[in-house]
Amino acid sequence: MATLTNPIQPQNIVDRFADYVTATADSGIVWGTNNYPFGEFDPAYFGGSTAGRPIGISGGNIGSAGGSITASNIYNTLVNETAAYTSIRNLQAILFVDGSGGNTGSRPTPGVIFDQTAVSYLNSSYLQSVGSPGNAGVSAGNAVTTSGLESFFGNLTSAYNGTRVNTTTVQINVCHASCHSSCHSSRGRR
Repeated sequence: MATLTNPIQPQNIVDRFADYVTATADSGIVWGTNNYPFGEFDPAYFGGSTAGRPIGISGGNIGSAGGSITASNIYNTLVNETAAYTSIRNLQAILFVDGSGGNTGSRPTPGVIFDQTAVSYLNSSYLQSVGSPGNAGVSAGNAVTTSGLESFFGNLTSAYNGTRVNTTTVQINVCHASCHSSCHSSRGRR
């Protein structure tokens, strides 16, 4: 856990931001490239593992140590970085069995056999906007303070959390049996 320094340094701002947004986004991820809802789920839907997304900026994106740091650059850089986490969100994964069922295969009953919602690290096509979070005084013409930054980080976390609850639904349809174990192997016996 980072603590903002006085005077504030660019890398210190990024480290403290990570305590808020990065830590929030990366917590509680259930599904990703290393853990699918079910075997037939297409891994292309995922953008990363359940370990989460590493931070994509450094202090150099905000300014140089010992140099002038502008509030508008802090604001824009951190809003953009917050938006980069928005593909970590709720996913409703549904496995639906087509056909009439009634065989002795692995799925003898048609219909929904899996329907769960969990936080997932989806690919970049699921990114969302975080809008314009309140700047808490981190704006052009204002002196940036540690208390203003702390409030701004809270606003960014709230903006991210507002996108995390948006649920994407993906339904995968499969045939009435595990195709390779029942349907296809039984063809040789016909």
